[in-house]
Amino acid sequence: MEIVSDFDGTIVNIDTVEYLLDRFANGDWRRYDDLYERSEIPLEECLLRQYEMIKEPERKLIDALDNVVSFRDGFDELVSFTKKEGIAFTIASAGLDFVIRHLLSCKKVQDQFTIFVPKSKFTSRGIVLDFSMLPVAASSNFKGNVVQTIKARSTGVAYIGDGFSDFEAIKEANVRFVIKGSRLDKKCAKYGVMCHEINGLEEVIRYLVGSGTTA
Repeated sequence: MEIVSDFDGTIVNIDTVEYLLDRFANGDWRRYDDLYERSEIPLEECLLRQYEMIKEPERKLIDALDNVVSFRDGFDELVSFTKKEGIAFTIASAGLDFVIRHLLSCKKVQDQFTIFVPKSKFTSRGIVLDFSMLPVAASSNFKGNVVQTIKARSTGVAYIGDGFSDFEAIKEANVRFVIKGSRLDKKCAKYGVMCHEINGLEEVIRYLVGSGTTA
């Protein structure tokens, strides 16, 4: 069993991208969220449109986050558990790569993960994303593709998420964890996708140990 997790709102307490878009976006970034949630555009186009609205330098974006981001309860324990048990831990995120790596480096755990996230580049027209290094499979977005790719080589995938963009990935997973009360929790309930509701990441450890699915 391998673990795949979303980052924003799952591993950390807030959606860092929404926070930065609220503060720095030049334009109505939420309209692209609405189009995506109505299935009128794919996730990748939604992100491309939103991120190009941010024209601030990397250091300013990092500084804006440092005092507002914290890690979800149980994160340290889950990282230690997966390292001890030899369980591969992957992050599949629609966030900003430099933000994720910075925050993980503050915890000194950046080397504990395989990270699948679009590559960001700062340009005069905003942040431009490159998806070319991400897995390609049959899912409707790259998070689902990540889970499909890992399932093909492993005994199964446990997925942890909280957002609308995690729905394709969590449907593909063998074991599903959702942050209680999140948008993903509500969507899974709406469509009958059975999940384990959690508040802290230590609950993932308890389930995996209790169910014997760590091997």
